[in-house]
Amino acid sequence: MIADRQTLLRQRLVSAGLGGAAKAGSIPARTNPQQARLSFPQQHAWRYQQAHPDSVSNNLGLLITFTGRVDENAIAAAVDRIVERHEILRTTYHLGADGIPFQRIEQSMRVPRSFDSVSGDEATELAKAALRIPFDLETEAPLRLQFFRTGADEVMLALIVHHIIWDGATFDVLSKELERAYEASSVTLPDLAIQYADIAQWQRDNQTQIVPDDMEYWTERLAAPYPPKTLAVGAGLAAVDPEAAGRVDYRLTSSLELTRLASRHRVTPFVAFIACWASVLGKKSADEVTIGTTVLTRDRPEAENLIGNFANHIVLRLPVGHHPASAALIAASAAEFDAGFTHRNLPYESVVETLGGQEINAPPNLFDSLVVFIPSGTDGPRLPGATTQWQRLHNEATQFPLVPLGLEIFVRGRGAETTINIEATYARNAFDSETISELLSRLDSAIHDAVHEVW
Repeated sequence: MIADRQTLLRQRLVSAGLGGAAKAGSIPARTNPQQARLSFPQQHAWRYQQAHPDSVSNNLGLLITFTGRVDENAIAAAVDRIVERHEILRTTYHLGADGIPFQRIEQSMRVPRSFDSVSGDEATELAKAALRIPFDLETEAPLRLQFFRTGADEVMLALIVHHIIWDGATFDVLSKELERAYEASSVTLPDLAIQYADIAQWQRDNQTQIVPDDMEYWTERLAAPYPPKTLAVGAGLAAVDPEAAGRVDYRLTSSLELTRLASRHRVTPFVAFIACWASVLGKKSADEVTIGTTVLTRDRPEAENLIGNFANHIVLRLPVGHHPASAALIAASAAEFDAGFTHRNLPYESVVETLGGQEINAPPNLFDSLVVFIPSGTDGPRLPGATTQWQRLHNEATQFPLVPLGLEIFVRGRGAETTINIEATYARNAFDSETISELLSRLDSAIHDAVHEVW
C-alpha cells in the first residue's frame, strides 16, 4: 500500500510539472517586464489572503528605534529609492482570466507613510493598531511605514509588511539597502541584475528543476500511515476566531546548557532544540512526532541580495517510541534535518496539494507545531550618528496560518553571553497561555535533563 501511494504521489508531482531533471545555468530576465507568474511562496501567501481577505496572519510588524541624530524624512526618501530599485515593493497581485494568478509590476508606487510626534508607548500602540489592518494585495503596496518622533534624538519606525514579500533573510537585505540609500542620498543606486519576479517566472518556466532525488525523498517521508497530531488542541476552550492568537514570551533558563548539548554532540543548537522539543511532544504520542520548520531556498547567487520570500517548509518526522535516550534522539534529529534540508527545494504546498484525497490533505495534518530559529546578527539598519534597536510586534493572529503553535527562537550573544528567547504564538481556539507556558517549562527541563543525560 505504501509503495502504491508513493507511486501515485510521484505521478501527481510529474503531472504538476514538479518532476524531471534539474536545469543549470543563470536565471534570465523575464520576457514580459510588466508581469510574471507567482513563485511558490508567493502563491501560498496570495491564496490564503484571497480565501481570508480580512486576515492579518501574514502581516509582519517591526518597530525600529533610532537613537541619535536621524532625519525621518531622509529615511522615507531612502525607502522610496529602495522601492524604485526593488520591483517587488511596487508589485500587485491579480487573478488572470485563465484562472492563474500573476504579479504586476507597477511603474511607480508610493509606499504609504505617516509622521507623528508621540511618546514611545503611544508609538507602540499606534503601530500595533496599524498592524491589524489587512493588506489588499490587488491595489496596495505590500509595505507601510509609520514614523514617530518620540524625542529630540529618537525616532521610531514601524515597518509593516506582508509575508508575500518577506522571509527570514529579508530584514538583513532591507537593512543594508536602507543604510546604503540613506548614506548615499545623492548617488544613483545601480539597477539590480535580476529581480524577484524574474526568479518567480523562471521557477514556473522550469518547474522540472526539481531533481528526482527530491521527489523520491518526500514521496517516502510523507507516505501514509502518518503520525497523529501530537498536541491536544481545543479541549475545553470556547470557540473563537480561528486566527485569533496569543503569545507567550519565554527566556530559556537552559540557554547555555543547550549550546553545551549541541557542542557535545557536534550538532547545531537548532538540532539539539528540535530533539528536546520532540521529547516533550513524545510524552503525548506513541511512536513518532512531526515538527515543521522553515528553510530558505536562497541558494543561487542571484537571490542573495533580493528582497522577497524564498521560504519553504520541511517536515521533520522523528522516532520517539519507548522514549529514546537523548543521544539517540539528537542523532536522529540531525540525520532527519540534514536529509530534509538537502531536499528543501520541492515546494511543500505543491506536495500537499498533490496528496488530495489521501490521508494528508492539508498543512495542519502534517504538523501542529512549527519551529523557526533566528540567529544573532540581525542588527537592523545602522544609520550614521545613531544606534538601532528593534522588536517584533504581535498582530494578535496566528503567525503561521493553519499551524496551531509557532515557536520563533531568537538567539543573542555568543559563548557565556548566549541568551535564547522564545516567542510562542498559539491559536487561541487550540491552547491557552497556561498550557503553552507549561510546554515551554517542560522544554527547559528536557534540555537540562539531556545535558545531564537523565533521559
